Amino acid sequence: MNRRISKTVLLSLLLLCGVSQKGKTQDVIFDLQECLQYALQNSYELHKAKFETQEAEARHREAKSELLPRLNGSVSATDNVKLATSMFPGDMFGMPGEYIGVEMGVKYGAAAGLDLEQVVFDAGLFTGIKMSKNARELAELKSSMTEEEMIYNIGNAFYDIMYSQNLLKNSMETLIIMDSIYNMMALQVMHDVTREIDLNRMKVNISNMKVDIQKTRATFSQQMNCLKVLMGMPLEYRFLAGGEMQLPSIEQLSTDNSNGNIPNRTELLILNREKNANELEIRQLRQGYIPILSLTGSLGYNFENEKLTLGNSQFWSNPIAFGLTLSVPIFDGAARHYRIRRSQFRLRQIEEDIRQQQQTVQSDLQNARLQLQVNSRSATAQQENMQVAEKSYKQGIMLYEEGLYSITDLLDTEKSYREAQSAYAYELSNYHKSIIELKKSEGTLNTLLNK
Repeated sequence: MNRRISKTVLLSLLLLCGVSQKGKTQDVIFDLQECLQYALQNSYELHKAKFETQEAEARHREAKSELLPRLNGSVSATDNVKLATSMFPGDMFGMPGEYIGVEMGVKYGAAAGLDLEQVVFDAGLFTGIKMSKNARELAELKSSMTEEEMIYNIGNAFYDIMYSQNLLKNSMETLIIMDSIYNMMALQVMHDVTREIDLNRMKVNISNMKVDIQKTRATFSQQMNCLKVLMGMPLEYRFLAGGEMQLPSIEQLSTDNSNGNIPNRTELLILNREKNANELEIRQLRQGYIPILSLTGSLGYNFENEKLTLGNSQFWSNPIAFGLTLSVPIFDGAARHYRIRRSQFRLRQIEEDIRQQQQTVQSDLQNARLQLQVNSRSATAQQENMQVAEKSYKQGIMLYEEGLYSITDLLDTEKSYREAQSAYAYELSNYHKSIIELKKSEGTLNTLLNK
């Protein structure tokens, strides 16, 4: 995983970023694919999405379990310390006109039994299983959407960091050169070859450059922390972003979509799955008008006696029963009718969302392709500008050392070179971010996982 880069630049960056522990420098370098692979295993958002998918799978299995029989057992024992008294007319006992209280029952009772219920036909139940399966597939799509968002966010954060690293590298290289010139000027001032005012101007320029480096360093640290949170990496872990940032031809990046087909974006798949869920909900509500048929059965053992003689079989009874239960909905106050109407309105909203999303996807694709072309041209132009500025800067140093170039002209040339470097690094970063935007609009973000 370690890669070779300029030792001077690497050491400078590591010192600037504080990547040293107890005198030992860590030079771990992650490219974009390695950042994404790490995030696939450690991202907090992906972990949560995985749990949601597992929860949806559990709900689906729960719905399927409704087809299985329900078997319940029960055991009870009763000691009637004082029996209940029931009132009977006295005519039954030869005492007309009065009521006689008679204790009913026996002192001890016990019961044990099994109850069985099996759904034979329930149209809504079968539709509910389809709904839970659809919910599971929807959770899987949302998990894929979370992964795509993770790739998109990490990709943009990664190239922001690459931009900051390039700024640090360029600034450190320029600072080394300017320090060398400053030391040479200090000797010339001692021998009255160069004016002290020119030396002071160089000192101010170097001081401003160091301030800019400290600001870039702070920005870099903040960007690294954001990237680590996205990746699910501990903040104390240290690494640098690496990899080549080149300008490949646009033809190698964009797929041909001239036939006008809409990319198979996850957002559209999610909306279609939500539409299917709503249609199933309407079907299930309508099936609520269909009768439900169930098979029931019970097996029991009952004991009743004045004494607790459980072993005597004459005090035990063994009731057994089987039956069919048909539940027929007759009138619910039209509540189900209005629930169906509500679901139908939601379905129409989802259909509008699908049409809007289809147009948005096409618009995003066209805009991404246009932005990629603009950023490609801008990066190419800034690359040429930087090369010209670098040549002028090196020539200016040579002329200054020969006494043919003023300090003012040298500082102006150095400023132009630094601005050109910054502009090129910025446009190059934007170019690679526009590649990510194009892949997102095409629905091919997952290709960034492959080297």
